[in-house]
Amino acid sequence: MARIGVIFLVITALIPLISTQCDYKTATPFFKRSVYEFSLKLVRRINQETENHFVASALSPWTLLAAISLGAADTTLSEIQEVLKLHKHRCFNDLYFELVKQVTQKPANPTASMLERSSTIFFDDSLYVKKTFFDEVAKVGICDARIVSFSDSVVTAAIINEHVRSVTNEAIDEIVTPSDLDGIQTVMIDALYFKGAWKLAFPYEDTETSAFYNDKGQQIGDVSLMYVSGMFNVTDVRQIQAKVLELPYGDDSRYAMLIFLPYENITLSTMIDSMNSISISSVYILFKQYGESTVDVQIPRFKISSDIDNLKELLIDMGIKTIFDQSRANFPDISDYQLYVTNFIQKADIEVTEDGTVASAASAVFFQSRMMPEQFVANKPFMFMIVDKILHVPIFTGAYSKPSRF
Repeated sequence: MARIGVIFLVITALIPLISTQCDYKTATPFFKRSVYEFSLKLVRRINQETENHFVASALSPWTLLAAISLGAADTTLSEIQEVLKLHKHRCFNDLYFELVKQVTQKPANPTASMLERSSTIFFDDSLYVKKTFFDEVAKVGICDARIVSFSDSVVTAAIINEHVRSVTNEAIDEIVTPSDLDGIQTVMIDALYFKGAWKLAFPYEDTETSAFYNDKGQQIGDVSLMYVSGMFNVTDVRQIQAKVLELPYGDDSRYAMLIFLPYENITLSTMIDSMNSISISSVYILFKQYGESTVDVQIPRFKISSDIDNLKELLIDMGIKTIFDQSRANFPDISDYQLYVTNFIQKADIEVTEDGTVASAASAVFFQSRMMPEQFVANKPFMFMIVDKILHVPIFTGAYSKPSRF
């Protein structure tokens, strides 16, 4: 029987449940930990490959792998379940898909913050795909399916790239070339696009050129350091030896950027390696415990573009191996053809500037403190996460360590 390579492209853990009760209250904590732990495992590997300077979305490959688990069996399925910490019972996994959709639902005020996601499976018109798989995908509602002709690779590449450009508002211009589609009959795209305006803007006139240092305190370049003073959540997290600041987006309180700044003499890699000792929820518990305070914030204006073309190797290292093995991959519920995954890549961009929501900035700056404002100056390597503040899951994660004027 013919074997067909499948290329999965991305643009952008759970212990077994003892309780048999399948509802949102039971499933949500495990979903949060699943996405967070998968993100950390992937981020640690990407961080080593990129020398502490990257942006990535672990939520995209998590969602894609969870989706293809619907058609997997035997070792192929068990490896995905183990690494993603999916549940053995379908009911819980269906709730995980619902929670993913909640994270990416349209915000109440889309002009202040916007997160868009589109996942599409492109099938070649010569490939017979079981109706039951289409039904399963439609039921969970995390993917669309389109039939295209891979025999015309130029046209198909153009269709896929236009889809990606549309979803990412042209931030990602090209994800595939015609040559990437040679011998391929299925392509799976998960595209994430986020645009957020700060709840409290950084005034342009307060941005200045400033020195940027490495982990050893040595100056390694200059950056455009933005400045704002206002009421923010900031806390020390001793388990990871870092200070964490929250920069909220917009007015609907759904999304925020968390900046993790290691203590003096603590390297960024050391901090990232210790991140599994905490959770996003634990950080927000500390925020709630100490409350907001007046903080003088300085962070670089920056732009990072990452082309992570070795996700296949990173996933194999994490334990997802069989899906890439031509002789062992098993997707019987997708097709009678013996499918296997040939590649897994991600392209991601992030741009951080002064732009923010001016209206809410006015109300924030009226707060004053009887004490000198706390200082949060990110003029050395740091990690950042764009998170969903309601479900406490990371959407984008990155690290900044290579200064440049932007």
